[in-house]
Formats: sequence, C-alpha cells, structure tokens
Amino acid sequence: MLFTTRQGKSFIDIDRKASAFNSMWRRTMIKAIEKTDLTESFQERGLRAKTASETDALEHVSELLGHANTQTTRSIYRRKPTTVSPLFKSKKS
Repeated sequence: MLFTTRQGKSFIDIDRKASAFNSMWRRTMIKAIEKTDLTESFQERGLRAKTASETDALEHVSELLGHANTQTTRSIYRRKPTTVSPLFKSKKS
C-alpha cells in the first residue's frame, strides 16, 4: 500500500472503493495548484512514472518500483526521451 491512514490501514474499503482517499487527494491537488507553481492536477499513479523518468539509473528505478526486470520499467514507466551524446564531436568549419 502506497497510502495508508494514520492507523496504518488501507484507504480502500471492503467494496474496493477509495472514496476517503479520493476526497483527500482532490483537496490536496486544489491546495497544491493554489499555493505552488503546479498548473494542473495529476493522478497519484503518475508518481511512479515521474520517479522512473527522473532517476538516471534504470536498475535502481526497477528496484524502487519492484520490477523483476528493467524491461518493464523501460517500456511502461520511462516517459522522458533518453538523451545521448555523440560518439565523435563534429568539426565545424
């Protein structure tokens, strides 16, 4: 469980609904937009992709996200393009 109550219990009830969490998330997003430079809300599942995209070491990210191999991390969660350096620098005339 990524998010739990103060008592350590899941926000998901017996009917598999997370209405308390959803309300709390909405209020938090509204505050964040009002008080920070955030311009639009995002879903909590976007945090995983953000972590995968912002961390350079693919193996480390795979471990953080609990993936058995890096292919899952690379194909699903890496959303930023990979920047590469040229093997040889071109000589400009």
